[in-house]
Amino acid sequence: MVELDIKKYANKLVSKVDQAKFLKHAVIENGDWEPQPNYCHHNVSLWCQLRPEYIPVRGWLYFDLPGLNFVKFVAHSAVKAPDGEFYDITPSETKDYPFIDSELSEEEYAELVESRGFGKIVFPKT
Repeated sequence: MVELDIKKYANKLVSKVDQAKFLKHAVIENGDWEPQPNYCHHNVSLWCQLRPEYIPVRGWLYFDLPGLNFVKFVAHSAVKAPDGEFYDITPSETKDYPFIDSELSEEEYAELVESRGFGKIVFPKT
């Protein structure tokens, strides 16, 4: 696999900000298992194994906070349901932020986020 150029990828994310969408929330469970806060990648992977009709969607939450001279993208996972909608299945007490699909394969996303440690990408505002 060719290593992804992080600067080019960050530019691509910035160019897709206008496509960012707020995720719908879904409360799910399967027997004794239910998703845990702060474990979005694990929650999505396990849910999609338990329910193959759901597809993992790896992407980024977009933060553009006033007064800061940068934007931030934070790795996040959601599911695509059989109805075609994207849902956030990870419980959270925080404010919702827009989500951008990574458009990477599972392997590319894992390499970027887990192997290379890019769980957050900071990009200067122009």
